[in-house]
Amino acid sequence: MANNEQNVYSNNLAIINVLAALISNPLLFADNNYHFDINDFPDQFHQILFGAVDHLAHQGMQKIDYIDISEFLKQYPAQFQIFTENKGVEYIQNCLKLFDEKKFDYYYKTLKKYSLLRLFQSQGFDVTGILDLNIVDPKKLAEMQDNFDQMTANDIILYFETKIIQAKENFGNSDDLVQNHIGDGIMELIDELKQTPEMGMALLSAKLTTIYRGARRGCVYMESGASGSGKTRRGIGEACNVAIPERYDTEKKKWVKTGYSEPALLIETELELREIQTMVLAFVSGVPETHILDGKYEDDEEERVRKAGHLVLSSHLWMVAITNYDMDDIINVIKKYNQIYGCNYVYYDYLSETLKIMAEGSRKTKMSLRTDQVLLSMITQLKDCAKQLNIFIWTATQLSGDYKNAKELDAGYLRSAKSLSDKVDVGAIIVPVREMDQPVIDAYCAKGFETVPNFVIHVYKIRRGSYQNIKVYIYFDRGTCRVYDCFVTNNKGEMLPIADTNIETYLDKTKAEKIEDSSLVGFEF
Repeated sequence: MANNEQNVYSNNLAIINVLAALISNPLLFADNNYHFDINDFPDQFHQILFGAVDHLAHQGMQKIDYIDISEFLKQYPAQFQIFTENKGVEYIQNCLKLFDEKKFDYYYKTLKKYSLLRLFQSQGFDVTGILDLNIVDPKKLAEMQDNFDQMTANDIILYFETKIIQAKENFGNSDDLVQNHIGDGIMELIDELKQTPEMGMALLSAKLTTIYRGARRGCVYMESGASGSGKTRRGIGEACNVAIPERYDTEKKKWVKTGYSEPALLIETELELREIQTMVLAFVSGVPETHILDGKYEDDEEERVRKAGHLVLSSHLWMVAITNYDMDDIINVIKKYNQIYGCNYVYYDYLSETLKIMAEGSRKTKMSLRTDQVLLSMITQLKDCAKQLNIFIWTATQLSGDYKNAKELDAGYLRSAKSLSDKVDVGAIIVPVREMDQPVIDAYCAKGFETVPNFVIHVYKIRRGSYQNIKVYIYFDRGTCRVYDCFVTNNKGEMLPIADTNIETYLDKTKAEKIEDSSLVGFEF
């Protein structure tokens, strides 16, 4: 029973049986199944007795009796006096008479539970939720005692761990932790999706818009490609599609309005403003970039380029060029343009390590990081940023050199970090058509289609999508950064009936109010 008189959490029978066991069998100190500590005993007399037995056992005694303990304690007058005042010899004899080896495990666990309670109590925890020695009602005390007897030491630890977790949730930083009952707001969700389906902004490809459910905010899309495959031009085309509300339709021979114009940000790590500007002009005007670079136009091309220039001037498309950077720089740029200019769509070209990023990783972890660890950290921070700001981020990575002969392209061909795919919401790989694609393309063209695909987008991951491991065949006009859909197949080359999705959205007026000044003067990283 607990010692109610002194209001101390202890159990006399447990103390008696453990001490008797150690005296009878000192080899228990060497048994890894048990751990004995002087603090398991709450009063001084028992601590002195335990200390003597502990010392004699570690001196090699394999059998101890009361004479050994008495003679050892005579060397220490203060301790021996307490031993004699408590009739130590008689106490030991009585302990050994009461000891039952078959009950040792039970009393050992009981001793440790009371010791654990005293430990938590000494550290300021309220232990009365487990065992309250001040309860007057004998029935309630007996009920609580019975519950305590059923508990293990791990149960007690878990009880207090739960208290700490609850304290963290109430007072700590829990931005990344959202807890709900699974049914919270579920009927409202049904009504909301009926009115406004889960769909983001349109992509250049109407079929990818269907497959990806558009450019969804809070998400990171990653389209990887080999060096020189056009990753930068893909990102620029997608940014223009979101941000610039009008473009020249080369088939209809007229300017068409897209119906949407959203503030967007291009983050470029290798190209300068002039290099990006000519690509943007080519996209909007439909005039090949080479004509713009050479300053030699055909027919009405110059007029179209000049009108494109005016459309770009009045758009909400921003660009930041940055070379040696770490992820803090990138995240700060994204946050600034989101807060000041309302940019909810970010196109970051592309994930690669820099000296500053490597130094940042070493500084934060106190160790040198591998390239795959650095890239994983980068994509993780981008994903966290997308969720925190509720923005869309498009980025890219390089492919490994062995992709050329692979029939199916997936995350295994990402250079240096296959784990990148774990963090993204959409993962795809864009490559020029290869010889192995030709039979499928020939079958497509035989049906009378005139647009012959020159690139294939291998889609290997889509969160909240119905399709996985499919191939989207497109004509990618690198000269204008435009994309034209051809067809979609599964990995067996069988064509899939993917419908086109076209979306009309409009500039968020509340965000537009933030866009007051196009100057970047005074901005520092």
